[in-house]
Amino acid sequence: MDPQMRFGLIIGGVVGAALAAFFFMHNHFIWDVLLIPFGALMGAAPWMLKPKNE
Repeated sequence: MDPQMRFGLIIGGVVGAALAAFFFMHNHFIWDVLLIPFGALMGAAPWMLKPKNE
């Protein structure tokens, strides 16, 4: 795993956790926890989609 991808996963997870906490406090849906892995995947997506030969 590239260091940039790991950094994107960490930052995306932190942002997803913050969004999940914010939305959970407003509407009290437990489904807001799904924002954590979605945020982490979106943070790592640029390096997952990069061609392997670079």
